[in-house]
Amino acid sequence: MSQIDLPFEVGRTIEARSFELGFRGAWFRCKITKIFNKGRALFYDLEYLDFTEEGIHTTKVFQKRLAENENILMVRPIRPRQSHENEEGCGGEEEEEEEVVVVHGLWKVGDLVDWWKDDCYWSGTVLEVREEVETVKIELVPEPYGEGKSYDAMFKDLVPSLEWSLEDGWIVPFSKVGEKRQCAKLMKLPNEGAEETREEEKQRPTKKLAVEEEEKLRPTKKLVGDEDLALNIMESESIEAAVMDLEEQIVRIEWIKEMLLLNSDNSTWIYEDYPPPSS
Repeated sequence: MSQIDLPFEVGRTIEARSFELGFRGAWFRCKITKIFNKGRALFYDLEYLDFTEEGIHTTKVFQKRLAENENILMVRPIRPRQSHENEEGCGGEEEEEEEVVVVHGLWKVGDLVDWWKDDCYWSGTVLEVREEVETVKIELVPEPYGEGKSYDAMFKDLVPSLEWSLEDGWIVPFSKVGEKRQCAKLMKLPNEGAEETREEEKQRPTKKLAVEEEEKLRPTKKLVGDEDLALNIMESESIEAAVMDLEEQIVRIEWIKEMLLLNSDNSTWIYEDYPPPSS
């Protein structure tokens, strides 16, 4: 698979993982700073957003674990926004804009979760749930694919584990224990930000026309008012001021011309273009 097949580009924020000892099974937020090839291999230069002191890391996009032949994609998009079933806006709206992962109530033993710890997400399985203190015991992905240790984690630091592939996009894996269940589901919900943006785009041409009309009327307001005609050259003797005065005079003449044409039936005035004198 080549870069042509992947939806990533320079400047995009993604998540990346590593097979390096001590970081196996963790996902890090990164920004792509460069995409290039070495031979037939694809590489990304990544800036770790939560570890800015680390500098730029070069990552091989497809890697193989030791003693295995399967090519594994080391990057994925930023995970979808998380919501809960009891939150407003998690119903089945018709207009679909944004993919959201919706959690089914409380965590249960066997749920696959990602634990936000030390500025990255660690994948693991829930071993024990303590509702009274809102904590769980989780086991990280076993070795050699993860670090394989157990930790206590708070509810608020957990999100459902998700898997991403180019073919299927995001999916929620099934629980590891008991009945075949998923701790969350993926839904499409209206993206309020996108709605506001589209509404602003609709209004932008109208606002632009209003501004243009205001600019056109500004010189004529001076003309039909009771005040003396103000010239920019009276305040500044610069060339720019003179040019602005000429432009305003042109607008005034056009306005007078339109007024004469509109009232031509009841007026003895006739507008005629005055040809320049021949040399």
